[in-house]
Amino acid sequence: MSNLLANQDKNKKDNMANLELNCKWHFAKQLGGREDGPNDPMQDNFKKTPYASLIRESIQNSLDVPLDSSQPVRMEFIISRIRANEYSNFFELKRHIQGCMDHFPSNNDAEMTYQPMLDYLNSLGKFDDLYYIKVSDYNTIGMNYIKGDTSCPFYAFVRAAGVSAKSDATAGGSYGYGKAAYFYISPLRTIFVSTQTKDGRYFFEGVSSLCTHELAGEKDLRVSVGYYDNNDGEPITNLEKIPSRFQREESGTDIFIMGIDASDKKSIFSEMIEAVLRNFWLAIENNKLEVSINHKDINSETLPQLMEEYFPEENDTTRRERNYNPRPYWEAVHYAKLDNKHIVIEETLPTIGHVKFYALKDKKATDKIIYMRRPLMLVKARRTQSSYGFYGVFVCEDRYGNEILRKTENPAHDEWVASNWKEKGKTVAKGKDAIQEIEVFVIKVMEQMFSNRSASVQQIQGLEEFLYIPTAVEDDDDFENESLIGDIVGQQEDDGNSISTNLNNPEPTQGEEKPTIGKVMVSDAVEENQKRSTEGGHLSGHGTRKKKNKGGGGLSPGRIEGHFKDSDDGIQGTMLVEVPVRYRSFAQVVNGQIVHNIVIHSDYDIPNGRIDLIIGGEQMDDIVAIKECSMGGNINQNSISNLHIEQGKNIMKIRFADNMKHAVKLDAYELK
Repeated sequence: MSNLLANQDKNKKDNMANLELNCKWHFAKQLGGREDGPNDPMQDNFKKTPYASLIRESIQNSLDVPLDSSQPVRMEFIISRIRANEYSNFFELKRHIQGCMDHFPSNNDAEMTYQPMLDYLNSLGKFDDLYYIKVSDYNTIGMNYIKGDTSCPFYAFVRAAGVSAKSDATAGGSYGYGKAAYFYISPLRTIFVSTQTKDGRYFFEGVSSLCTHELAGEKDLRVSVGYYDNNDGEPITNLEKIPSRFQREESGTDIFIMGIDASDKKSIFSEMIEAVLRNFWLAIENNKLEVSINHKDINSETLPQLMEEYFPEENDTTRRERNYNPRPYWEAVHYAKLDNKHIVIEETLPTIGHVKFYALKDKKATDKIIYMRRPLMLVKARRTQSSYGFYGVFVCEDRYGNEILRKTENPAHDEWVASNWKEKGKTVAKGKDAIQEIEVFVIKVMEQMFSNRSASVQQIQGLEEFLYIPTAVEDDDDFENESLIGDIVGQQEDDGNSISTNLNNPEPTQGEEKPTIGKVMVSDAVEENQKRSTEGGHLSGHGTRKKKNKGGGGLSPGRIEGHFKDSDDGIQGTMLVEVPVRYRSFAQVVNGQIVHNIVIHSDYDIPNGRIDLIIGGEQMDDIVAIKECSMGGNINQNSISNLHIEQGKNIMKIRFADNMKHAVKLDAYELK
């Protein structure tokens, strides 16, 4: 008995001295075939907001596989560390990183990617710590693995690329690319995965994604992906052979993102918490999800306080989806039916089934709607062209409808576009029907909520257009805060606040990504008789339409002729030249006042121009008097004359007399 105890004690001490349990790296030999280079375009999808991307991808994956659907899925994010001298085999990764640069000695991408990895590992002494982020889920089924079975989740996540093993139609991810979010947070492109299945099976393996490389003194090349285990390059299946730090104690999965920079933990955790609140507030509100970040709990009880703490502004004035303020949308759901400002409308639609629309009426609201489906995760946010003053939340939890909408999503899962769902090369009609059905439903809801308004509801713009915030096409100077320069020089308002305030986070009132073509009228003092003789008389107040400039690809001016007898707009014999320009418009609440920003791009210098501003949309146009203009000029109702519009970019701030947000059209004066 004493010998047995002595042996157990010896084994325990040996294990403590060998925390790796003889795990080491296995990079197989490259036996011909295609080589993998150092440049990976996938990283661009995650580099702007890495920790927000991690939150979105990891929680989405865990919500897809609950063990007990009656209980919330629980997620935990912490930062921890390992001691370098206790995991010496792990640091053999340096040889493979050096081999990447040796194999691509003249490749700038290789040097930029792998030299920082090597420098980082070389900087760590044997008593230094290597930090990692641990992502854990609970009340989930874990990831099963059977060698040779490509349908197993552990195989799809750890041992394959571009493969998804999700069969549930409610699954948030179905493209197999989401795991890239884990790798690109790691400066070493290395993660460990430890899982316990619901039937008590264990699997552990580390994986590093590098490029095809060579090792000093060896003839054969090595493949780009290597595995860290003590099972000859296969996942460890025996719990006792998994290093104790990485063992699971209940069903679910731990993912360890190795080598992170932990010098600014506060910033990392803050980005994570904000991402949870932006993307998963509805799942938390409905007790489908609980999250702990650095031991800070986010659940249905703490959600109200956290919303106020991280989003103190009550209104969402941001344009970019990834930075939107979730608070008013959460309030629309949290206080549903509390009063006549909190609206809930439910309906069963023919294609996608049962849906809900929550709304919060607020005069300062930007008429933005966010869209979610069954995992209760943000898919997209869109503005309407209306100016009623509301925040909306569209939710489809119907299982059949959820499957249809999932198929219309892109790999980033941030849009519903019919063309994303194709079979045999053709767009599936049911996807298009579903999207049109949603649009019609939302318009119907808006008409129902504001049936006492005289104005008709505008079409929702960009419903089928890509607009993503962590991974979207952005970076247009016209939409950046710093590009909106120049203030309205206005009088002091009754409440003591001047509207001469710089605008932040402008909102596009056009609802379009491409510039709209408008016109500026320019006075051209040509004698009436000369004009008639050369151009054949009056044109009844209408000029030639805008034409493409064959020489430079720009827009060419046309000419309008007309008398302005007894008119404030001109003098008899003045000719108006129609100069087409590109423009965009934005609206923002500033000190309680609505300020419209009109960004005009002109191919010409216009020293004496005139513009007319029309408000409305596709169904109606209207005229609202202009109260102030930052560029000066003479204001007459909705017209501004004597404007100097420079060649290139011009920014004009306008305040309308009705102090409301509008979809703005820039148009020429039309002679009646």
